[in-house]
Amino acid sequence: MGEAVAVEGPWTENPDMVRVYDVENSGMWDHEFYAALIEEKGARRISDIGCGTGVLGVELARRGLQVTGVDPAAAMIEAARTRPDGETVTWIQGTAERLRTAAADFAVMEGHVAQYFLPRGEWDEVLRQAHRNLVPGGWLAFETRNPQGLELDTWDAEHTRETQPHPDGGEFTSWVELAAVDETSADAEADGPLITHRGHTVLPDGRHLVVHETLRYRSLPTLIETLAEAGFAVAEIWGDWDREELHPDSPEIIILAQKL
Repeated sequence: MGEAVAVEGPWTENPDMVRVYDVENSGMWDHEFYAALIEEKGARRISDIGCGTGVLGVELARRGLQVTGVDPAAAMIEAARTRPDGETVTWIQGTAERLRTAAADFAVMEGHVAQYFLPRGEWDEVLRQAHRNLVPGGWLAFETRNPQGLELDTWDAEHTRETQPHPDGGEFTSWVELAAVDETSADAEADGPLITHRGHTVLPDGRHLVVHETLRYRSLPTLIETLAEAGFAVAEIWGDWDREELHPDSPEIIILAQKL
């Protein structure tokens, strides 16, 4: 293993990190959850906000839906465009501001995208843009990790280390460590804790990359309040991908809201 090297800038713009992203997030439960929800609502035009490498967008397009995926990271959009059947989706590098007005029946933010909007103003803005993008009565669905259900004592190498096949051959090893928790600053008290973790990735060639990432953990009351301010009514709330109701120790807060 080589000396640890910090990744400069967002990890979403680092080709090595983007290359292993789909392997580290290979479970399909979230994709199937949103695909089923979209089918139940009879939606045909979908906006995938924070589309990442495009797994969900392409899966929805394969089901005959019209999909637009938007993400600010050029490396992510390139991975989405070049994946099998990537040409079936309209990809946009940028923010939700670039989505057309009243162009979607259903907007989705998957992969805990909602937690990347750290300042309240950024979160409020993406909700406003999603509202503008949806037709009247359109739907918005997203998930965030439940701040009450976190097990921070397991955020270490012992509990999170995994070795998996690398897409280009060989194996890579990754793990996560808790770096910092801010629950007491005025910002955290107003909008939810900020939690920073260190992500370690050892590539087949021995390079050891380290990423620092900070996410926002908003509470359910805060999420409901901000949705209402943006013009949405919450229709459903779940605590996990099997649609169980939300409990204090549920791992997720999954929300379906409707544009008023």
